[in-house]
Amino acid sequence: MLLLGVADVKASRKFYEQHGASVAKSFGGTYAEFSTGPVTLALYKRAGLAKQVGLSDATGSGSHRLAVHADGEFTDPDGYIWSAAAR
Repeated sequence: MLLLGVADVKASRKFYEQHGASVAKSFGGTYAEFSTGPVTLALYKRAGLAKQVGLSDATGSGSHRLAVHADGEFTDPDGYIWSAAAR
């Protein structure tokens, strides 16, 4: 599972739906999970995810770039950059 912490679950869910992802589960504005094959993509409210993993600051400082086997590049509402991995 790839779980992304996002500021607005509903807006991010809509974004991924517009990019072809099908929602498998959704719990209002706190969590959304997509039918994405062997690796499940899920969205969780950033502050809630930070609390779950024991972080006091939900802003994060890690990478916001994901490389996948796909065509093109796009950036989601939370600044996660999806780019095509070298094949």
